[in-house]
Amino acid sequence: MGTYTDFSVAGYPLINSKNAVVPEVMTVFREGDKRVFKRRLGDRNPLVWGDAFADAADENETAIFYVCSTDNVIARLEVMGFTINRVRHDFEKHRQVEVAMYQEWADAKPHPPWFADKATLIASLSFDEYLDGLRHVLAEGLMPKPFDDNEKPELSSVVRYILDENDDYLLGFFCSDIRCLIRSVCEIAPKPSEVIQDITDLVEGGYYAPDEPVCQQAIYLLMLGHLENSNIIVLTEGSTDTQVLRASLKLLYPHLSDYYSFLDFENTRFPGGAGQLASLVKGFAAAGIGNRVIAVFDNDSAARDAMRSLTQLQLPANIAVVSYPDIKLLRSYPTIGPSGNINLDVNGLAAGIELYFGSDVLRSSDGSLAPVQWKGYVPSISSYQGAVLGKSELQAVFHRKLAGAKNNPEEQAHQDWTGIDAILRVIFGAFRDEA
Repeated sequence: MGTYTDFSVAGYPLINSKNAVVPEVMTVFREGDKRVFKRRLGDRNPLVWGDAFADAADENETAIFYVCSTDNVIARLEVMGFTINRVRHDFEKHRQVEVAMYQEWADAKPHPPWFADKATLIASLSFDEYLDGLRHVLAEGLMPKPFDDNEKPELSSVVRYILDENDDYLLGFFCSDIRCLIRSVCEIAPKPSEVIQDITDLVEGGYYAPDEPVCQQAIYLLMLGHLENSNIIVLTEGSTDTQVLRASLKLLYPHLSDYYSFLDFENTRFPGGAGQLASLVKGFAAAGIGNRVIAVFDNDSAARDAMRSLTQLQLPANIAVVSYPDIKLLRSYPTIGPSGNINLDVNGLAAGIELYFGSDVLRSSDGSLAPVQWKGYVPSISSYQGAVLGKSELQAVFHRKLAGAKNNPEEQAHQDWTGIDAILRVIFGAFRDEA
């Protein structure tokens, strides 16, 4: 017989599978999303169960879910590379293949005209029109065949197409990866709403143990075959960068933190610096590392000099090289040099991680910013290299700020995280498909 499990978005049962979860689907979750709680049988998803438990609605059961908000699932899919642009182009590519196939069949067997009608419908179906139809399906809770919702009057041809029998593409959505459909449904789902993988019946049926890390195991099975399923490795210039970015990522974007792994400088005693980071990137490229890798350089002269050696290489598509972004605070920043004290734009010249700690960390009690001191000239790029004074003190203040935000989330709203957030957004966008 077997047991089925369902994956739903905003209460709509999008995907069901027999005896096991779909591994690709589980990549939108992490083990921290697992929830075990008591619920009434009558509280099960009505679109899946209807009135099956009408006579036992008040009986309790132990429900086991993986659950995440649609907004966070969108962010996670973006991290994996499933942007709305990628989804749109994937849809279009496979739509054109389907049109050609049905047209070929129509030419070979013109009667009855079913193949020709299908070819005509798909040929005129745009991505946006499909999403409009799918939005109506979700809003009305319409179910595809073998249910008879497609026979309801006044449905558009697109809605009828979505609800019709579509053996090759779920809900008639053209794609090469089921996560493209999930991304699209999350895009149009009402907000706020949740994405849920309900494994209650699979646990009750003995297919999984109650404490089994189902999500983790499913992702492990995929990791060797597809880059989207393995963690992204983040390389920085040093241990301070790694500590700050790892902790800040967990604080500001906890739903994305488990999608990234950082190089462990402390336990491996790996040497830091821009030159070492450039060498490491070359080594990863030469070794054919399968994971996606992001090398994140400082925004200073030493980093720009080191990055020059990488611009001459044709790095594989799974390795991205980025740098800390220019930020407004640093456009007119106090500096100390041979010409005296003067405010200058230190973006690209002296912007190490400390200058992204926020104005609340960089300002002293008298309101002045910790100054940058010019240290030396870099002939290869004809610019000076600078560094902020009092790095150790600034790092200590930042860690107190971080601890305060962890202990009291309301305190975070009054802190300046714009610089760190700008860096994290660069990391998130490193593999974003702009096509």
